[in-house]
Amino acid sequence: MSENLSIEEIISHLIFTERNIDVWEEYETNIIRNFNSINYKTCISKDRMAEILYKNIILNDNLFIELFKNGRYPRKEFNFTGNDIWGLVEKCVHILVKKQMGQN
Repeated sequence: MSENLSIEEIISHLIFTERNIDVWEEYETNIIRNFNSINYKTCISKDRMAEILYKNIILNDNLFIELFKNGRYPRKEFNFTGNDIWGLVEKCVHILVKKQMGQN
């Protein structure tokens, strides 16, 4: 369990470092770059990776707003959708799965 916690912390940190960005395309590019640059083998399922990624990505207050309790959505002034968010999650999961398999 402690190994999973450290993986969650790394994922959170790689996303958190980009929290001040207010342009979706830049946010997406930087997060993907961050995940491509790590040298860490993960030991968690794809579903768990996706859950961690999604929860951390939507914490950027510059791009997301909380409309309902625990419900965060893209701000109206930005041109990206839930599909874009899940597309980013999918790209990051793909990167992490490759690292889990020892491929860089």
